[in-house]
Amino acid sequence: MIGKLFLCVVLFVGSFSNISAQNITYSEVEKSDNKNMIFEIVGKFLGNFIVYKYLNNDHKITIYNNDMVVKESIKLDFISDKTNNIDFIAYPDNFLMVWQYQRKNIIYCKAAKMNSEGKLLGEVITMDSTRSAAFSANTYYSFKWSEDKKNLLMYKYTNRNDEFNLMTKVYDENVKLLDSTRRSFNYNSNRESFGDLQIDNEGGIVFTQLKENARAEYINTVEIFYKKLNVDSFSVATLPLDKQLVQEPVIKIDNLNKNYVLNTFSYKKNSGNVGGLLTAVISKAPFVVSKMVINIFSDTLLSKLSGKPDWRSAYDNFFLKNIVLKKDGGFLAVTEEYYKQRRFGGNTFDDRFNNNFYGNGFSGFNTDYYNFNRGNYGFYRPFNQNGNRDLVYNYDDIITFSISKDLELQWNSVINKTTSDVDSDNFLSFANMNAGSEVHFLFLQKDSNKQIMSDHAIKPDGTAVRYATLKSREAGYNFMPKLGRQTGARQMLIPCVVRNNIAFAKIDF
Repeated sequence: MIGKLFLCVVLFVGSFSNISAQNITYSEVEKSDNKNMIFEIVGKFLGNFIVYKYLNNDHKITIYNNDMVVKESIKLDFISDKTNNIDFIAYPDNFLMVWQYQRKNIIYCKAAKMNSEGKLLGEVITMDSTRSAAFSANTYYSFKWSEDKKNLLMYKYTNRNDEFNLMTKVYDENVKLLDSTRRSFNYNSNRESFGDLQIDNEGGIVFTQLKENARAEYINTVEIFYKKLNVDSFSVATLPLDKQLVQEPVIKIDNLNKNYVLNTFSYKKNSGNVGGLLTAVISKAPFVVSKMVINIFSDTLLSKLSGKPDWRSAYDNFFLKNIVLKKDGGFLAVTEEYYKQRRFGGNTFDDRFNNNFYGNGFSGFNTDYYNFNRGNYGFYRPFNQNGNRDLVYNYDDIITFSISKDLELQWNSVINKTTSDVDSDNFLSFANMNAGSEVHFLFLQKDSNKQIMSDHAIKPDGTAVRYATLKSREAGYNFMPKLGRQTGARQMLIPCVVRNNIAFAKIDF
């Protein structure tokens, strides 16, 4: 999914002055890897690429060598058939899996560590268990990890009788318990909600509590909660919103500068339309809101968007996609326009809804200007699970805002695109690749009914560069860029569909 004054915008969109070459290596296509398979790219380990796959109640990992040839496929017999919500935390030479499953009326959360050859390291660990009767229908274990992956957070919650009951457990990278706490909050389910929990490199937990005004989805109170490791009490900071209405905020932990950076779209006064970006910095010690600024969208920015957007609602469908930290305390806010439409009787109608685009990506590389450790990593929807030919997904322009450490707008950059698809959005949106001195945006566009992969990049001064499109010698491979994962300083692993099967393309830039 700005500014009181746009200081400097240097855009060379459409320029091919910098041409980069790409080398694409496709994986072997396994007949069992059809389009109904659920998968996740775990990462690269000692030269091996590991992908988790699930189909027909079978859990397995496939190990590819550097030439994307299958070395081995290993069935994960220790994972129950009724497993869901598997998370993977990648380390340089091993990875941790965390999953949950239900057996009779007990829900278990377990973990296992595996090496680069897919061998189990040690025993499967039970992290927690609970009776299912204690859960409401929408309650489950959630799992997060710190930027350095040395602190792991598992939490669960229940909502009942106007109480929000939260349980958290913090572990180290070897799944040794460091801290455990329980806390109840007063809770009005009709007007209040809690944001996802996050954990910093020191084991501190942070999350938001949001309160809506009389109009649903219009938030007028944001409180940020913080709990230090091995301290039972919570510190609370409240955004000084006054009468300003905002959307659901996103928190990015700045471990280097020991801050929490909060961003949310703000609404225009006396209007239900988005008009700016609110940014707040919450310091860790003391835990207070140290800075807050609303950067208002300008007419100059509006003129850069595709088509002829209505000036009143031009930004209503934009969502925060990534927050890319700079080492000096500033950041890039990457937003994308996204909306759904439904078709009835030959007509198309908007079907707006909120989506949380902010996910856990993977990057383990030393970077230059940007500290880009968590990026977008989309969710794959198997093609046979939608079946709604009347649903149209639209992913359009990308706007990137550069905000200084003083929360001043430095520049904005617009990448124009108009992409849509029916029934599935697996081929839409974009992937980011951090090359240290620039951030790349990879996305598909249609040219004469053929898919081409566009490669745009933004440099630290806001200069936008359009590189050569990705070219492949093989026909029939349809990329899913938003599901790609960065596996090297200038390397991406991107899934693709070839005929009715899933394959993986290693792209070296």
